[in-house]
Amino acid sequence: MGRSALFLTSVILMVVFVSGFVSAYEFEAYGKVIDVVDGDTIWFQSYSGYHAGETFKIRLADINAPEIYTSDGKKAWRALTRLILGEYVYIDVDDIYETDPYDRVVAVVYLPYWDDGYALNVNEWLVENGYAYIWDHYNEFNPYEWALWVPL
Repeated sequence: MGRSALFLTSVILMVVFVSGFVSAYEFEAYGKVIDVVDGDTIWFQSYSGYHAGETFKIRLADINAPEIYTSDGKKAWRALTRLILGEYVYIDVDDIYETDPYDRVVAVVYLPYWDDGYALNVNEWLVENGYAYIWDHYNEFNPYEWALWVPL
């Protein structure tokens, strides 16, 4: 194989790899967390993408935190509040159902760390730190395959 053919093959493989890699994380909106309701529900103000200019409630996909009136529920709420209240985040909205029976948008929330080029999967962080547990629903997500950090 000649040099130009080898180079072209490398470029094609890189494009295939990168496009597959990027599409794994569909950030459908960017905005600010304006309130934390409990350990798995937030208020989000969308600045771009999905429902840009609107404020809506998000139910963190495929996890469940203890109820807010319990001591563990208060711990989960405090941890989530410290982590993301007032922060700018990306969300990946469930493409199958979009909302739950309470009209909350179902999504995975990602907190970007710009200097590192990565974002923290907030849903997974809550599980890994013991504030919530996986509660897998029929939707586009598979919480058993989540990564804690994803590339931006």
